[in-house]
Amino acid sequence: MKRQFNLNEKKQVCFINNPDNNFKWNMVFIKGTNLFNEIIGFIFSPFLKSATYSGGRTRNFFQDYLFLVDLKKENERLKKEILLLKSQLAYYKEKERIYRELEEFYKLSTEINYPKIVAKIIYKPMDPFSGVVFIDKGSKDGLLPQMPVLASVSGEGVALVGQVAEVYRNWSKVILITDPSFSADVKIESTGDRGILVGKAEKYCNLQYLPSASQVKEGDEVLTSGQDAFFPPGLLIGKVVSVNRDPVQGMFKYAEINPLVDLYNLDLVFVLLKLPEIPL
Repeated sequence: MKRQFNLNEKKQVCFINNPDNNFKWNMVFIKGTNLFNEIIGFIFSPFLKSATYSGGRTRNFFQDYLFLVDLKKENERLKKEILLLKSQLAYYKEKERIYRELEEFYKLSTEINYPKIVAKIIYKPMDPFSGVVFIDKGSKDGLLPQMPVLASVSGEGVALVGQVAEVYRNWSKVILITDPSFSADVKIESTGDRGILVGKAEKYCNLQYLPSASQVKEGDEVLTSGQDAFFPPGLLIGKVVSVNRDPVQGMFKYAEINPLVDLYNLDLVFVLLKLPEIPL
């Protein structure tokens, strides 16, 4: 009995190779859709999975790229912020240092009964043996030639560092105690022996014309004597580092003096508004 096919019945058609029928393709009618869907899914599943995986990788790649771009921008912003904060920190540290230096100076210089003015170093020659600096105060601030110039020394008070040499309206030239043109009447604190301090154009100064019998020794402090009409008495200058007999004038000794102040790193000084006591 031949089976009648109902054209209205929903069927799925699948072609399969039948090896027992001379390799002819036979048509097989499969009722329902589940088996057909499974076969189609089985055939195309690897391709669908590959496409889905590739799409996911592409999407993740762009997400990672955008994340790295944002991260780089944030990193650059933080670097700039760190540089700004470092600059501000250095600025406030410098302000604090200057404040402490000024506080120390005014606290320790109360015994100096002269008006004072603070000046900033505005120029120092590059030559390490140069004995001059330039400050930002001049005639409009009351400065005159030969006025003493001091600087603070941590733990030591204040010390003499030079003398005003030339004065202009807004600035002045100062010769340091290491300059060969500088000289001052000084004394050894421990012995009271007097001598003349002169610059050497080096790091040290020379103390000349010490008595041959002087008991001066290494480490003794040197002060202004106050007997040259230029500098008030008792200003610290430096310490003795060596003592020798003068080979030319055997009746005298001379000593090498190390200034208490680091003259090559000066930034603030204090000018005593003191005129010579004896008109020249």
